[in-house]
Amino acid sequence: MYAPAPAGRTSDRTPLLVPKIASVQHSSHQYHRRINKRHPVPLFSIIFTSIILLVVAFLAWDVSIYGHCYVKPLCRALSGRNGLEQTWWRNQGPYSPFRSQGPGGGDKGLPKGCELSQVTILHRHGARYPTAGSGQCILSALQKIENRQVKVPRGYPEFSFLLKEDLKLSNWKFDELMDQGRKQSWISGRTLKQQYKQFLGQAEGIFTRSSGGGRVVETAGYWLEGFRGERFKLKKISDLPQVDVVIPEGEEYNNTLSVHSCPAFQNLNPKPSEIKFKDFSPLLEPTLNRLNNILKPQPLLEMEDLICLADMCGYDSQSKGENWEGWSKWCSIFNKNEWELFGHLKDLKRWYDLGEKSKFGKTLGSGYTNELLARFKNSKVFDNTSTNHTLNSNEKTFPKGGNFFFIDFGHDNEILEIISTINLLNQHRPLPINSIPLKRTYIISKIVPFGAKLTFERISCKIGNWEPDPEITIKHNDSNRNNDGKRDYIRILINDKIESGNHPSCEFSGLADFGLCELDSFVESQSFARELVDWSICYEDQNEI
Repeated sequence: MYAPAPAGRTSDRTPLLVPKIASVQHSSHQYHRRINKRHPVPLFSIIFTSIILLVVAFLAWDVSIYGHCYVKPLCRALSGRNGLEQTWWRNQGPYSPFRSQGPGGGDKGLPKGCELSQVTILHRHGARYPTAGSGQCILSALQKIENRQVKVPRGYPEFSFLLKEDLKLSNWKFDELMDQGRKQSWISGRTLKQQYKQFLGQAEGIFTRSSGGGRVVETAGYWLEGFRGERFKLKKISDLPQVDVVIPEGEEYNNTLSVHSCPAFQNLNPKPSEIKFKDFSPLLEPTLNRLNNILKPQPLLEMEDLICLADMCGYDSQSKGENWEGWSKWCSIFNKNEWELFGHLKDLKRWYDLGEKSKFGKTLGSGYTNELLARFKNSKVFDNTSTNHTLNSNEKTFPKGGNFFFIDFGHDNEILEIISTINLLNQHRPLPINSIPLKRTYIISKIVPFGAKLTFERISCKIGNWEPDPEITIKHNDSNRNNDGKRDYIRILINDKIESGNHPSCEFSGLADFGLCELDSFVESQSFARELVDWSICYEDQNEI
């Protein structure tokens, strides 16, 4: 009637001898209970694994498209192709897609007792097709590639895409915005609306200006649609909202957003960068020989062709519809070391032509700098360079500072010139012209990619015990206090990254750790634009320069 429990099984709930049938039933129930107990474990594992995969997928997508990075080691692991995507982005210069370089402005990072009292943003146009001149250079190089003797080189699969590639760029519209540039501008409007939401709620108003070039006006229109919360939809320029002031482009117009009124600079030939290129070009000779040996184009590629082909990486990557779909196959025809050469060459060109050592860079950026100082000080503009006196003397076309949100739309050259004028991103030594520095500190893709933003925030802070010596500071700097008894500061951001911390005017600021420069100190530091600039160099004989 009784049988021993099955071997190897014990129970602390029943005696050693139990009915056989009961033992079987108990065993069956216990088996099911064990299954039920185990069931949540794989389910939890599946859920946990799925969450991890979703997070990784999101980070990979976010890094590849927008360049955000919240966990840097993971971002590096997700950069793909041994980090080539990051290499490609870093070395496209002014043709790189926009990637935010920091957390952004607004209320982020402000010390206690400080608040925004004015914002000015200089916004570059969105992604565009090559200019007409650059486009002809690219087409010339592509024609040589199309006439190559080796259609599919053995051992070089990265060139196989050429069999199906449109080497005539049939649908490219030189000088115009790409659809990605339009979408990019719309996204920027939405992003800045959210970023400055609190300040916009109490600002006196919003004032917008645009340079008159078609791609700039169109960028401003899509930005306004995004800023106003409207849905994105491709439209004719005439159907887009208009900015408050459009300043025409051309040699006959004074325009701080597109400076073409300096004949000596416009006609400078060769430009400083072209002279420096003679020393740099030998570094690219192995790359030129490699492509010519692999493809055997007819006629052979020359150095100018090589540089134009490198530009296809950035342009072609952004020419595919409204949304980013990944990097172009053109990017793969050069290796990492070659890309560093191309990227450094783009840095050299802009730095020597427009940077701090350029004869013209600081001068060309002085007009906008003086407009900026007038906004900061709520005063009229004092300038005799590229400013439009008719527009700037009218409150309707140039409000005198105040608690405003200003946004201007222009070009990359002007941003670089202004950075040079205000003494930002100064280099400890000239950029080398016959080698690549171990650490590149002036990278154009980080400064003026498509859709770049140069932001100036005026910030008012309550005077408190954070000053080194409040009594002395207040006594000797009464002019630095506004009507509310607060002290005004300036914070500068380039593509959402605070850059003013290294500015000379921040050196003795009590809030230098927050990237804040005292307003009066910043204004005093701009002696070149205010007093020393000599616009007459724009009319010197080219041979004398």
